[in-house]
Amino acid sequence: MKIISREGWNARRPASTVYRITWAQRTEFYVHHTAGPRGQSIRSIQDFHIDDNGWSDVGYNFLVDEDGVIYEGRGWLAVGAHCPNHNRSGISAAFIGKNNPTPAALRSIRWLYEESCRRAGRKLLRRGHGQSFPTSCPGPRLQSWLNAGMPIDDEPAPKPAPPIKIIMKGGVPQWPGRLLMVDEPMMFGEDIRLWQERLKTRGWNIDVDSWYGPESRTVCRGYQRATGLPENGRVDKATWDMTWSWRPPQTSPEASADR
Repeated sequence: MKIISREGWNARRPASTVYRITWAQRTEFYVHHTAGPRGQSIRSIQDFHIDDNGWSDVGYNFLVDEDGVIYEGRGWLAVGAHCPNHNRSGISAAFIGKNNPTPAALRSIRWLYEESCRRAGRKLLRRGHGQSFPTSCPGPRLQSWLNAGMPIDDEPAPKPAPPIKIIMKGGVPQWPGRLLMVDEPMMFGEDIRLWQERLKTRGWNIDVDSWYGPESRTVCRGYQRATGLPENGRVDKATWDMTWSWRPPQTSPEASADR
């Protein structure tokens, strides 16, 4: 797989020292999206990271465009600026776009993961940015692909998970029996949509998108704090039942939101 070098995309010199590590220190492979248009140039991303963020260089180790072209960012063994507390242990690949990865881009990201494992001499943990930092990056489509094992076109598609069955009792949906765990990948399902929708009707600022990730966990903790429940960020049975009760919050959603 060809990688466009820094010289090939006219990279600036780093604004300050970019530190290097060894493969023995790499344990993770992080997937991101840039959250901008697919047509962004690598140089414009680097300019933003240096001039606006104050970083020493473009934050990612590699970037991938919609055609699957791979661009060298900081490179294989440079310390990145892509995920706090994981910039040394994690090597990063960013799709240039926002929640709209192409098959060509997925194939290149998969190749970068496999090549990273080959160079490290062992399997690296696959992670989406939002699994280690409170952000919606890399978006639900990339995260779902990661959760499925990074399948590519010529591989059999993974079997879909069985649908979550929602049982209604007295017009109220019963807790479906699973925890939305803080330390698991972003989760998707009809039960999540129902919970988000119910909180939104009660005045909480939450996206109704059926995905439970860092943003939903933040709202969950705020709701638990407001209603006197253990603040664990999980939609357990007590939190689910409280969501459908008519007990008013003890404080306003705005006062309870995490800062």
